[in-house]
Amino acid sequence: MEQLFDLVGRLPERHRDALRWFAEHSGDDVRWPTSLSDGTKLASKAKGIYKPEWTKYALSIRQSLLSPYPDQDPIVRLDGTWSYLYFQENIDPNARDLAYTNRGLTACWQDHVPVAVMRQISAKPHAAYKVLGLALVIGWSEGYFILEGFSPEGQVRDSGSASELREAMRSVEAGESDTASIQSIPDARERIFASIVRRRGQPEFRQCLLEAYEGRCTVTDCEATEALEAAHIVPYLGPASNCPGNGLLLRADIHTLFDLGLISVDTTTMQVLVSPTVGDSSYRGLNGKSLRLPKDKACNPSPLALDQHRTWCGL
Repeated sequence: MEQLFDLVGRLPERHRDALRWFAEHSGDDVRWPTSLSDGTKLASKAKGIYKPEWTKYALSIRQSLLSPYPDQDPIVRLDGTWSYLYFQENIDPNARDLAYTNRGLTACWQDHVPVAVMRQISAKPHAAYKVLGLALVIGWSEGYFILEGFSPEGQVRDSGSASELREAMRSVEAGESDTASIQSIPDARERIFASIVRRRGQPEFRQCLLEAYEGRCTVTDCEATEALEAAHIVPYLGPASNCPGNGLLLRADIHTLFDLGLISVDTTTMQVLVSPTVGDSSYRGLNGKSLRLPKDKACNPSPLALDQHRTWCGL
């Protein structure tokens, strides 16, 4: 966990004061935020991403009710931290860096600078916004900036180190450690939703899991092959990630919940854990259900990888 004040404290006073306003109003429903006493604007009505002229960083992002972009709902965890997918300006992912606003968010990502987040909850003439608070940009995938939000106590989930991730996977791919060494791969926030966008992932990996799990979802027993997907337990980081120990064969909707951190596994019982935030009773009914494991124990999912996923989920 990172302390918010450690990150904000190194910023110029003007920037700190603006972020402090959002931190103090975290969780509040507000009208359009007015400028600070020194004239500092907090958000832009013209752009969803507000990057002031006086800094290279984006200061705040806003989701509008009538936005043309496919922004996702935030996922709030029991510890108060949250994840949020915010789509870039420009619908074409390949054009991300053409917009100065996107470059501002990318700078936040590169330099670990918090950004403020608010979402519109009612339209004009009585427009109002929910202030989610402050978040770190911890990745980007297929047009989405991936954000991890601070809890009311000023803590955020550790995003891990991309260099450590690459080094760990180089070690595995070079044969310096076997697939059981999956625990050496640090928790990777970049994993979020990339697999949802790609859906089935690598065909060979999926076929391997289809054979291992005899064509049935490990959670639901669904045997409709077209609905089954190969889920990575920890992020896809190269060919060595495509081992049975780092995979689960899941029905598409269960795969999505798994990647959102709403379903995980208790490795002491090998039973399903469902987040209390899941509203659908049909999914809540899966809580406590035993996994259907491969007959070949060599293909069983790695408990270390599952524990890492559960820690990330906060379940």
